[in-house]
Amino acid sequence: MKINVISTGSSGNLYELIDNSGNSIVLETGMPRATYIKNRVGKSPPEMCIISHGHADHYKYHGEYKALMPTHYKQRENVSENWKALGFEVKHGESTTTVFIIKSLVENQFLFFGTDMEFSKDYTELYEQLQACEVENYLIECNYNDYLFHLADQIQRDGCSRHMGDNDVVNFMRIVKPKSPKIILIHGSNRLSADTYTKKYIGGKLLNATIEVATGVKNGVKNLFIV
Repeated sequence: MKINVISTGSSGNLYELIDNSGNSIVLETGMPRATYIKNRVGKSPPEMCIISHGHADHYKYHGEYKALMPTHYKQRENVSENWKALGFEVKHGESTTTVFIIKSLVENQFLFFGTDMEFSKDYTELYEQLQACEVENYLIECNYNDYLFHLADQIQRDGCSRHMGDNDVVNFMRIVKPKSPKIILIHGSNRLSADTYTKKYIGGKLLNATIEVATGVKNGVKNLFIV
């Protein structure tokens, strides 16, 4: 499976998953459809789009994608010819968002996609399903560096507490206990993230994990990951 991170962060989120037969789906609609068309990797038309929640950086352009593929907003079950995605509601400040366990039917492989979420030990069903499916691939939010967060003033902290920080990612993984996870960090804050440090820090806490930090397309160079 390939993960094409087209855009990630508060300016807009847009991701493409592609299996080894070229079948694809889209995650989020926070960037225009033209941006997707320009940067897509899949060979076939995308089969569906799943959207985690209604904030503009994840949802704004959903109307543009409806003509291209079926779109699913915060749904529990999302199915296309070659993909399945099971949704779980989690906390995000005063509202909720939906995270997904996505299965490629061609590769019989799973991916967890979670963003704009708060860490909690109470997501029992989610943790049980991650363990039951033996999920090893994670496209997961790491919005801020916990050390910088505690040094920051309140204005800088605003909004970050509704997201996952580096210690939250570590604690999340310690509950799930994957064997050798491939973790791709997304949705970094422009204010309180520290990509190089965070990659090293999480890697030092999760010794069996491979850690990568997604940036989105930069200067025309695609941000691709193979899991």
